[in-house]
Amino acid sequence: MPAPTRLDLEDLVTAVYCALDDALAHAAIPCESGKLVGRRGPPPDVDDREVLCLAVLQELLDFESDHHYQAWLHSDPLMRRLFPRLLSRQNFADRRALLTPLLACLTQGFCAMHADDQPPFSSSTPIRSMSAVPSAPASRSVSADWRSGVTARRSSAGSTAYAST
Repeated sequence: MPAPTRLDLEDLVTAVYCALDDALAHAAIPCESGKLVGRRGPPPDVDDREVLCLAVLQELLDFESDHHYQAWLHSDPLMRRLFPRLLSRQNFADRRALLTPLLACLTQGFCAMHADDQPPFSSSTPIRSMSAVPSAPASRSVSADWRSGVTARRSSAGSTAYAST
């Protein structure tokens, strides 16, 4: 049995975001003004797709505690660079709860896209450069820059960026 593919943390984040984007497209769930779920009010500062990505990452990286996950997100320089506008722990939990019904649709999308293949991610996929050791926060950048970087990386990697398990 071949060894599992090792991913850098940045590659994992990109793959998760792209896989979610593909599943949302397959399930015909549009994102309008940063919202995947219709609700009143102005566009959110943090796009719902980013919140979903962070929620999936929390599961993949096996953070059982929201507190520890938020502390790690706020202290890891790479995560601060990729997600410069993080929500507070309570706001993240509220938005994750709001988006939870989408997970059933996305699961169906993943299954339909992969038919008999293995799922795109596994919590047993080793992640290189993943450290829960707090460090100084990196400087803030614009969230749209991160999304355009994902688009550029995705274009150069093909239409999907899935991790092999």
